[in-house]
Amino acid sequence: LPPGVVNFIFGVGPRAGQALITHPDVNVISFTGSTLTGYHIKKATSHLPIKLSLEMGGKNAGIIFNDVDLTKCLPVLLRSCFQNSGQICLCTSRLYVQRGIYDELVKRFIAEVKNLKVGDPFDDNTKMGPVVSKEHQNKIEKYIELARQSGYEVISTGEMDENTKKTNKGYFMMPTIILNVDDNSKLMTDEIFGPVVCIVPFDTEDEVMKRVNNIQYGLCGCIWTENIGRAHRLATQMECGTVWINCWMIRDLRMPFGGIKDSGIGREGYPYSEDVFTEIKTVCINTT
Repeated sequence: LPPGVVNFIFGVGPRAGQALITHPDVNVISFTGSTLTGYHIKKATSHLPIKLSLEMGGKNAGIIFNDVDLTKCLPVLLRSCFQNSGQICLCTSRLYVQRGIYDELVKRFIAEVKNLKVGDPFDDNTKMGPVVSKEHQNKIEKYIELARQSGYEVISTGEMDENTKKTNKGYFMMPTIILNVDDNSKLMTDEIFGPVVCIVPFDTEDEVMKRVNNIQYGLCGCIWTENIGRAHRLATQMECGTVWINCWMIRDLRMPFGGIKDSGIGREGYPYSEDVFTEIKTVCINTT
């Protein structure tokens, strides 16, 4: 690329970030990060002629119905909950399991999590590395402690690499499952952004959809069922920007990507990115 086309500017938000978003030469801002920061950007630029595309937080739900094939479903669920230690905006952090398979899924899910190897991310056998910082580790641990204080069943399991145990370097956490959490708990409404998943039972379609949508976020969600009619019906009702059916993280960069509610404003992904990063101009010519 020619010099100046791409510039990397390092610094903390209050100084570097604030200077960038309010600079008179900036006319488009595309932001990925927390909802709090996204709304700060929106407020700070509200008086400026700036286009915004904000991809913010998520508290994504997975809905698993009785008719699902657990052998196919579980490996994908595991990845959707714990890939990159849950530090992906698209990770699943709320699992709603239909009551008929709830006990079996929980039992098998815990068994799968026990085999997750936690440790050096450069080791090919590692399935889960550290979280990003000590501050973030402390934040996640506070949520886990809240779960214990609230009387919920907390299962922290997995297999930590022996070398990681010995050196005690890095902000490693064990994958954690929390069962039968109340829908109004912060554990079900706050974006924890770590290796923590809440699993709760449900009975009917109408019930689960009300519970799934009763949250401020709307980034993505997953539906697991063999009934394609049900899948289409619920995908339409699910209040989020992306719905995966019997899969997770299947993406084509030409598809629109973004969230609704507190999860974002706008869509990116070709050709939708053209709307963000370019301006449409009307030119009229008189040829007579």
